[in-house]
Amino acid sequence: MNSQQPTTTYTRDGLSVFFESKRCGLNAGLGTHLADFIAGTQHKLDVAIYDLREPTVLEALKSTADRGIELRLLYDAGPAQHGGPTADPKPGTTGDAIDQAGLADYATAYPEHGGRLMHNKFIIRDNATVWTGSANFTTGGLTLQDNNCLTISSSDLAAAYSTEFKALLSAAAPAALTATSATSISVDGVQIETQFAPQAGEHIEERVIAAMNGANRLRMAAFLVSDPGILQALSDLNEAGADLAGVYDPGGMADARRSSHLDPALFWFMDDPRFVAAPSHPYTPGREQDFMHNKVLVIDGQTVVTGSYNFSEHAETNAENVLILTDSDLASAYEAYINALLTTYR
Repeated sequence: MNSQQPTTTYTRDGLSVFFESKRCGLNAGLGTHLADFIAGTQHKLDVAIYDLREPTVLEALKSTADRGIELRLLYDAGPAQHGGPTADPKPGTTGDAIDQAGLADYATAYPEHGGRLMHNKFIIRDNATVWTGSANFTTGGLTLQDNNCLTISSSDLAAAYSTEFKALLSAAAPAALTATSATSISVDGVQIETQFAPQAGEHIEERVIAAMNGANRLRMAAFLVSDPGILQALSDLNEAGADLAGVYDPGGMADARRSSHLDPALFWFMDDPRFVAAPSHPYTPGREQDFMHNKVLVIDGQTVVTGSYNFSEHAETNAENVLILTDSDLASAYEAYINALLTTYR
């Protein structure tokens, strides 16, 4: 097991990662970092967000707009979700929060169709830097939940996200999105590949499975895992004797299993002591949630899979973004974070 001590921030030239877990005493100050990231905009800011209600973030966006910055805000405008297999719960009040913050003139509602969500949580600043990760811009997402977020300075990566943002803005429905090629770049020696759903279809699942196949060690921090291919790959690693461990959200997994027609044996890890349920609380309307909300795999101390994409079949039809990062030092930081969650939750 990796012995590196967990940290709340991992930084190298052009890349920063923030690790949040109130339960583990890891306070990355996600809200402050996010507000500062927004405030640092010089010319243009594009925001694609599933759930936006945190007052400091809304104030930072309004201040940015008031400075004459070009601001475009895209948000999921589906009805309130109250838990279940198809979505992270959300109260359906993002539009109201945007209106009350004086941001309506900069905002575009993304309509849900057939339960397909605009589940992204990314920002493109000045066509040069991207903020992304697993955290929604809510009090729960930024302070109570287990989440990780990244900032990456790369004009090439920003261009890929900008292409996706423009497609989302113009799409009348998810099916109208055109295919976006996977983008591969290098930032200070870290190899970074990004893909977007729903255009990628099964390719994200296939890419993740390819990274998992034959691995000797895997660490997982996942709100839920219900994709049959990924479940089978995890089972195969267990049968092969790989070093496996992970943490999951019990509510997320309960929803996933409730809706699943898969062989119950594929969920073996929920009865394995190497995998633990976070002590989070079930979704409750009217309160901020404290989910174990990460969507992370660390494979062989070398490859990190992260982003907004839950490891589920439904994620393939949502608007999502995934990062696959290759670098041993970065992977070590992620593994230390997951090990801290495991130690606390055991």
